[in-house]
Amino acid sequence: MRDLIKKRLTEYRSETLNSIAVAEDTTKAAFSERGTSRSSMFHRAINRDNENGFTQYMDRSANFISHVAGSSASQHANELRDEANKLKQEIMAKPGDENFKAYLDLALDKIVKRKVEDFELGYIEGKDMNAATTQNTVNIINSNISKSVVQITQSGKDTISKETAQKLEQLVNSEEIKGLPEKTRLDVLDQVTDLVKELQAPTTDKGKVHRGLKRLGDFVAAVASSSVAETVAQIAVAYATASGLFG
Repeated sequence: MRDLIKKRLTEYRSETLNSIAVAEDTTKAAFSERGTSRSSMFHRAINRDNENGFTQYMDRSANFISHVAGSSASQHANELRDEANKLKQEIMAKPGDENFKAYLDLALDKIVKRKVEDFELGYIEGKDMNAATTQNTVNIINSNISKSVVQITQSGKDTISKETAQKLEQLVNSEEIKGLPEKTRLDVLDQVTDLVKELQAPTTDKGKVHRGLKRLGDFVAAVASSSVAETVAQIAVAYATASGLFG
């Protein structure tokens, strides 16, 4: 069992490093286009890419261990911790601004501590303890990229998911987002599409949605006006508050 867990978590590490690299490339391209790749906001965005990827790795690993080990899952907390620390070492070995890497080091340590503690308690963030009783449907139509038009129709889903999807629809259809360069606009649309898919899932991973909204906010802050970035921030806060992620 332990060998199986280590093997799978090692595979997840490799996949996570690749996904973080993709996220960083997107961030670098966005900031480079605006000539702000040396700003503090850029380094914070790169840190956030790494934190998001690292958090997803730990959640994915914890889910796998819980699935294969069942009631004895907590006995494998050391494997989760050890493999997470290996990933952290690989992340920290990458070149970067030393001051911001120090912040990242502390942030990753905090994530490891919290996630392992949750795992030992049998709690995995984002898992809904109640079975879903309704199916939500999201249809994206008239989504011609050249026009950046997204229309979302939802039914049978909780109010906050509907409202969040509607606000994301308004964001994508805003004149400022439509006026962004093609590649940047596609990046925004891709992130919104991923969020909508999660919002329409029978059981929504609230933590994943909130992280996705924060990532979208970081990206928009780099490519659009402060008012648009503030709009995304407000959407994220409203979702987190209504979903019980704050407080």
